[in-house]
Amino acid sequence: MNYQLKRTLWISYSGISDFKNCPRLYYLKNLYHTPVTERKIQVVDPYLTLGTVVHRSVDEIYNLEPEKRKDIPLLDRFERIWQFFSGKRGGFSPLKKEKIFYARGRKMIEKLENSQIIHNQSYTIGGDLPKVRLFPDRDIVLVGGIDWVEILPTGSLHIIDFKTGKSEEEKSSLQLPIYLILGNYNFKKPIEKTSYWYLEKDGHPVLRKLNTPQFYIPIIQEKALEIKKAIDKEELRCKHPSGKCFKCEKYEKVISNKAEYVGFDRKMNRELYFVGEDL
Repeated sequence: MNYQLKRTLWISYSGISDFKNCPRLYYLKNLYHTPVTERKIQVVDPYLTLGTVVHRSVDEIYNLEPEKRKDIPLLDRFERIWQFFSGKRGGFSPLKKEKIFYARGRKMIEKLENSQIIHNQSYTIGGDLPKVRLFPDRDIVLVGGIDWVEILPTGSLHIIDFKTGKSEEEKSSLQLPIYLILGNYNFKKPIEKTSYWYLEKDGHPVLRKLNTPQFYIPIIQEKALEIKKAIDKEELRCKHPSGKCFKCEKYEKVISNKAEYVGFDRKMNRELYFVGEDL
């Protein structure tokens, strides 16, 4: 299979994580397109669905003026979006699992709706995701969707990443550093704080102190070149002795026609597939 790129190589935190976990997983999630629709694929999963619905609910109010954010309760938005991902489309089988994840999501949304932060002024990012060209002579671009950018009383900015999982980000995580870089080169106000907000256990964002953007740029450039090299040399293979690790195995079932097609996510432009234990 020819992995050669004919266009821009987009580098994101999720892409870097996929490549680190399994080069084959990176290929299947980030480069592979279905032969018929030429769209990317997504294996649905309850944990992914939880994060997707919570994030999209908040995303709907981000660019609204604070006084208009209460016109439609955040919980109403959450319930409407959840309906799209109900059942197998959200990776829920048996359905009793859906009730558990739905309840978790409701509590997160209630916590957000009662927080002053989402009722404060946010920094307008615009319709396009912030981008940074990593090299002057290479078509490799860093990109990322930042969950929330709060304007502080000082006029500076507070970047917040909402977390819906139970585990905390490792200290070496590049997620906030990538957002810091993107904000530094795209926003017109200085960034004062960067935080994770673990919505399930914390009532407020947890500050994460970072180095300067210039400190992280060479690290991300190195990872981008590693990915580019693997693509050019067609070395996007699973490193597990069997050729299939648990991270890429479900995606292999999709391209082997052993998964159930459950819908199309228009927002992400991805075909959704359910992979049950019996498939």
